Amino acid sequence: MEFSHSKHGRAADWGHHPLPAGVILAVDDDPGSLLLASEYFGSEGYRVDTALSGDDALARIEQIQPDIILLDIIMPGMDGYEVCRRIRRMPHFKSTPIIILTSLDNSDAEQRAYDIGAWDFVTKPIHWPTLKHRVQFALRASRAMMAERSADRFARVINQSPNEVLIFDSVSLLVLDENVSALRNLGYSKEELKNLSFIQTLHGETPESLESILQQVRLRQQEKFKFQMQRKDGSTYSTEATLLYSVEEDPRVYVAILQDTSEKHRIEEELHRLSFYDELTGLANRRLLEDQAGQLLSMAQRNGHRCAVCILDLDGIRHINDALGPAVGDLLLQQISQRLADVVRRFDLIARDESSSPANSGTQLARFGGDEFVLVLSDFDNPLDPAKAAERILEAVALPCLIQDNQLSLTASMGISLYPDDGDNLDELVQRAHTAMYAAKRAGKNRYSFFTEENNRNLISRMQLEAELRAAIENEEFELHYQPLVDTALQRVTGAECLLRWRHPDGMRFPDQFIPLAEETGLILPIGEWVLRETVAQLNRWADVIGEDFGLSVNISSLQIREQRFLERTRELLKANPIADGHLIFELTESSLIEDVEGTIRWLRDIESLGIRIAIDDFGTGYSSLNYLVRLPVYCIKIDRVFVNNVDHDRDQAAIVLAIFQMARALRIEVVVEGVETREQLATLTAMGSCGIQGWLVSKALPVDRFEQFLQEFPPSELPAPAL
Repeated sequence: MEFSHSKHGRAADWGHHPLPAGVILAVDDDPGSLLLASEYFGSEGYRVDTALSGDDALARIEQIQPDIILLDIIMPGMDGYEVCRRIRRMPHFKSTPIIILTSLDNSDAEQRAYDIGAWDFVTKPIHWPTLKHRVQFALRASRAMMAERSADRFARVINQSPNEVLIFDSVSLLVLDENVSALRNLGYSKEELKNLSFIQTLHGETPESLESILQQVRLRQQEKFKFQMQRKDGSTYSTEATLLYSVEEDPRVYVAILQDTSEKHRIEEELHRLSFYDELTGLANRRLLEDQAGQLLSMAQRNGHRCAVCILDLDGIRHINDALGPAVGDLLLQQISQRLADVVRRFDLIARDESSSPANSGTQLARFGGDEFVLVLSDFDNPLDPAKAAERILEAVALPCLIQDNQLSLTASMGISLYPDDGDNLDELVQRAHTAMYAAKRAGKNRYSFFTEENNRNLISRMQLEAELRAAIENEEFELHYQPLVDTALQRVTGAECLLRWRHPDGMRFPDQFIPLAEETGLILPIGEWVLRETVAQLNRWADVIGEDFGLSVNISSLQIREQRFLERTRELLKANPIADGHLIFELTESSLIEDVEGTIRWLRDIESLGIRIAIDDFGTGYSSLNYLVRLPVYCIKIDRVFVNNVDHDRDQAAIVLAIFQMARALRIEVVVEGVETREQLATLTAMGSCGIQGWLVSKALPVDRFEQFLQEFPPSELPAPAL
């Protein structure tokens, strides 16, 4: 809708620029509020003038000629009520919309504002988009009222208005005139509408209630209401209405200017859904849970009841996202969320009494984001109730899920904190439930744990270690030590395993002290990248002194296998730093290979094509399967030290090791035995056949200078000759 601006040549002041959406005079003694109003409405296309006092506003109003006035009530000197009253006495501003902005939030203040001629009343703090809509509506209503005074303008302007306009007789209430929007929205023809009373277009109003409304309009000349309109087909829609009483017409008429708010309400409902519910799962989000849980905790405090906050984190969904893509992961989250909701609903029906309504339920479930969910239980008498709920939830999560022909299985870890034992507010209870959840994960996952001070201390220690580990990556505080590998048949050193050491300020740290945390946090990726770069660099430094069959092996994490760019980065590293084929060996555990066997086989063949050999570490402790061992491109299996401890005097253990030797020979795979510490163990192993050995009988892991010395001084006579 376009309006001309001819007051006192205002258009000339703006040159050839397009006219603004309207001129706003903002009156407030707070410069910050005026700046916000200028910035916001200026960005919306309005021209905004400001005044810091009522006197300033009255002095400038004739010059500014505002279309609408935003007026604060509480100001030093002349308050907003008096300013509004004086403006209404000015001939040219009797109907200029004045919107009162105030921190006063009571019906008396609002009624007083309307009594002295305010159009609208908005409480602070201001929600600017809402105020913008009110300004727009006030401008439309004001301009429509002016346009009503001219029949020509009514035809040209009102008929084009998106707002509905109905003019009806003040006595009979019969509709006399209407605009196109009214006909279109109500669904009547012009002739049909002319035979209707205004009340017949309303839903839920009685003659008595409408007369009460019209009486208010007659007293104040105009008034704002909310009406439910009823279409010809019986459907209804909501409106915000301004009713005007025109005393200039004979007979006198009412003018109803109606703004259809159905779309506005739909948008508000959608914004509410987006604000308070998780878009993927439909569960409550963190914001809604904080509100609901706050109410539950307040009730528990008043009634002396207990509450429990349970944090649930899905184990391993990241691996599914990596392997099958985030779309499958999202479908899996939706299915798990539905299961959780079903379990919680059943538990809630059992736990709460029949008089409780779902809205006041003592059980609340929300998704906090990612693969983490929060459950709040209240009003339970049995301390075991949270544990029972946790058991049912863990059972539900562990059931297989069928997603796009993939049968997927997950577990979850849960942490539980109790009110008031572990905290008296939601933030503290959530934090401690997190602590308990991490304890459940460290204990093996697929379980729940209650918060204790001990696991809190463990978490604090873990957080400190994680921070130190991140700093160690940044400062390159790592170094490689090399544990020699000796071939019993060749009687010489044929390689070494690269073992990571951390030069911590408090002393040297070994892998078992930080690698599990690095795996859990993903820090193993930058650490593994550094190890690989350093290993390749060391092979290049030793290029002239090592034999063709010499190899350095590095341990590869399952996270590195699943990382999309690991293969490409390895290829780029070897292209920039060429080494002889076979000198670099990747050691992988059995468990890291079986999650996606087909994908792993393709990945291993790509690795092999780069000239890298593959060894299976800790063989026999994982999920040994001849089916996949035959298909994997491995050159070596490493027998774990647990099979070596008593191999020289335990027949069962010796039989297992011998069976592995025989299987490896049949598959033409080399064998390396780890953890060899005594000559008796070595003699037993060499009697079974040739193999490589690692262990303290040969040497512990050595820093680079001592390893180089070891290579020069290693005597073949130190090892017994292999048995024939």
